[in-house]
Amino acid sequence: MTEIDEGKLMSTIIAGQDWQEVLTTIVMDDGMDPMNIDISRLADSFMTYLGRLKQFDFRIPGRFILVASILLRMKCDAMLEQDIKKEEIVGEEIPPLDISNAPQLLPPMMRKSTRSVTLSELVNALNSAFEFRERKETKKLTLMSRVENLIEPEEDIEDRILRIMGRIVARGGVMVFRDIVPRWERKEIVEAFMPLLYLVARGRIYCEQEEMFADISIRVMQA
Repeated sequence: MTEIDEGKLMSTIIAGQDWQEVLTTIVMDDGMDPMNIDISRLADSFMTYLGRLKQFDFRIPGRFILVASILLRMKCDAMLEQDIKKEEIVGEEIPPLDISNAPQLLPPMMRKSTRSVTLSELVNALNSAFEFRERKETKKLTLMSRVENLIEPEEDIEDRILRIMGRIVARGGVMVFRDIVPRWERKEIVEAFMPLLYLVARGRIYCEQEEMFADISIRVMQA
């Protein structure tokens, strides 16, 4: 793992370099070929850089952490690819069939196409990752905002009970349920009916329905 010069580390912090500039600095200082980046080496050096930032008690920007996670993922993929190459069947010969002049057969080989990655390609890919993440976060925030706008704050049940009781008392303590409901809609009916249940349970009012589906008569109980 590459040791980062403390003076250069401080200069990057003081200059306020962004992640692209830091990656470029690491590539140059480590003597890497910008046209053929060693991802494993770059990931190690970048993690060392973040580790030194932490030692100096500097706040690590969120984008730096995301770059580190992507580089580490790419390093793991590169190591896995190397392991696959080592385990490739190079072409172990199979004994010839009992047919004269028959050619020797070779088992199929596992192949995985690879190519070098340039510094410019890496930076562009990371920028694309950031843009995708930002679009995803924006979409998530927009969805949350829409949901929050649909959710109406629920009025405290005690406030609703006092309001309904006030309406009944204002009518002389006797009225029918339909007169309590501002609009004969499901939401309004439920909001008016729930406080009645509480008032009945507390012995504040008496409700009577003479027949099914008929209106409910309400009367205030005398204390």
